[in-house]
Amino acid sequence: MNKITAIIIGIIIVGFGGFAAWSIIQSGSSSINYDQYDPAVVIGPNDDNGQIGDHARGNLESPVVFIEYGDFQCAGCATSHPRIGELVEEYGDRVAFVFRHFPINGHQNARAAASAAESAGKQGYFFEMTDIIYSNQATWTYASASERTTVFVDLFRQVAEDGDIDKFKSDMGDSQISKKISFDYDIGIKRNGVTGTPAFYINGEFIDLSESTTAASFMETVRGALDAALKEHDLPTGAATNEAE
Repeated sequence: MNKITAIIIGIIIVGFGGFAAWSIIQSGSSSINYDQYDPAVVIGPNDDNGQIGDHARGNLESPVVFIEYGDFQCAGCATSHPRIGELVEEYGDRVAFVFRHFPINGHQNARAAASAAESAGKQGYFFEMTDIIYSNQATWTYASASERTTVFVDLFRQVAEDGDIDKFKSDMGDSQISKKISFDYDIGIKRNGVTGTPAFYINGEFIDLSESTTAASFMETVRGALDAALKEHDLPTGAATNEAE
């Protein structure tokens, strides 16, 4: 095996739960031409991502696009996840919120968790599965392959009472899902320069949260960045657009 040229950037610890977990950067062997993709916009289904487009909430037609690169096994991602849900509630009528996979090297179950979310997504439950995977992170993080599958199936049952369990388990091994996860990861590295998770971008601009040491400061920084982007497009700013009747 060729020696991997790697730089361990470090771990940024912030007061509200260990914000970023950094990955080892390595060159990919993909033949995909990522230069053809604009990472700052919602990317639709295509052959390169296994015909599985970006998972997005909010206003998908908005000129303001918030991109998150997340790892399901990352403690900082699990901590920030509910905050992103709050932002979707606050800004969802004006902003497109996109989630992309970035399973960190060394997180042994992160990719399997991403496959579980994508498998649920094939039945229309991507974000519901994302929520429950993060909130139950401790139950599968160090599980064996068979144990984690049992956990993911149980979690899927909880979010999709009428879901097809056999299809869910089969889809977890779908090559198209694997292609989607790799596409997200590679476009993160090659086009956004992602080095760790969670990583957030608005219209392609990285949001520096290194000084955000509390949940309150995290929200203040992100809201400020969202408002600045909205203002550039002459859209209403502020978290609560429906308070005034």
